[in-house]
Amino acid sequence: MTRASCPSCRLRFTPAATAILTSCPECGRPLEAASSAETLGYQLFGSLQPDAVLPAAEEVALLPPGDRPEPQRG
Repeated sequence: MTRASCPSCRLRFTPAATAILTSCPECGRPLEAASSAETLGYQLFGSLQPDAVLPAAEEVALLPPGDRPEPQRG
């Protein structure tokens, strides 16, 4: 499996992160494609701000069908 990484910072990035990143957020260098073996030991880069939408979506998805809020129609 190939994933994006920054060898100078020893960071690897998730596919979701590489969809929006073209350069390393730490040093600004372009990301490089590397195999999983080449990135062994690299730290996984995580967002500093947690996504608040996902937990709310999970809560609604776990509600029984009768307790779910009606979808808003615009």
